[in-house]
Amino acid sequence: MKLTIDKEKKEAAYLQLYTQLKEDILKGHLRQGARLPSKRLLAAEQDISVITVEHAYALLVDEGYAVSRERSGYFVSF
Repeated sequence: MKLTIDKEKKEAAYLQLYTQLKEDILKGHLRQGARLPSKRLLAAEQDISVITVEHAYALLVDEGYAVSRERSGYFVSF
């Protein structure tokens, strides 16, 4: 999975992350049941805040692309 956040873009980082993850899910690169990277790991890899990742994951959950499992992380549900 190749994610990149362009800090020069006007689009918010959480929306960039959300859009890329959603596209990976829809294209089948992330299959149903696949675990998404931890919020801390993804934040560190992309040099963004954990809250930014939380916002992106919240959008994925709200739209039904992912589910949150307590103490387990986020998983693809689509």
